[in-house]
Amino acid sequence: MMEVTDSAPTTPAQPNYSVPWTLFDTWLGIGIMIVVLVGVAVAAFFIPPKLLTSGLALVLLEPIFIIPVVLILGWKHISWTYLGFKSFQWKSLAIGCGVLVIAYFIILIHNLILMAFNVQTQGDTIAKLLDKLDSPTLFFLAAAVLAPLVEETFFRGFLFSGFRQSYGWVKAMLLSSAIFAIAHFELAALIPTFILGCVLAYVFHRSNSVWPGMILHFLVNGFAIFWILVATQFNLLN
Repeated sequence: MMEVTDSAPTTPAQPNYSVPWTLFDTWLGIGIMIVVLVGVAVAAFFIPPKLLTSGLALVLLEPIFIIPVVLILGWKHISWTYLGFKSFQWKSLAIGCGVLVIAYFIILIHNLILMAFNVQTQGDTIAKLLDKLDSPTLFFLAAAVLAPLVEETFFRGFLFSGFRQSYGWVKAMLLSSAIFAIAHFELAALIPTFILGCVLAYVFHRSNSVWPGMILHFLVNGFAIFWILVATQFNLLN
């Protein structure tokens, strides 16, 4: 006779979202970043204007977002793999592209409203900055290459992960994206940057890897700079 045994149905293992740094460490990272930014703001008064317009200052400025990560993870001897430097499924990147398209419609409406009230948009600000720089090459390096690497490591790999294990992924997404937007110090870009931060945080949550967000971040920044350069060249922004 065949023996019948009762067995509970198997369920897929839940992803492990825990990280070895605490909520206090996460907020401490924000505090360190504020101190660093204040220090940079003070130091900016002593930087020769020629250095600022060379674009080199932008290249040197972007990596400061990695300072809190280096200090805290180094102090606690934590592997950087916990920041999301791991393989991912390409499906998560495809989902991120779809969500990004929706986000762009919202950002477009936001920019049209600003333009209707003659308020300067983020594109106008970047165009003016590019006009002051001797060469756009270093700016492209800082914004399209360094920014995705450094900002995804800090804002998603460190902040979002640290908040997620204490607040849940939705609150972590909103909070880390708000800090991401404020850290760019540009009022006109506050809402678009917040929306982009939400998209990147969601992609990180789906993949638990920083690589998809870095790829999307690179595409967003690279396309934006390319478009502004073309628009400026052919006077499309006037």
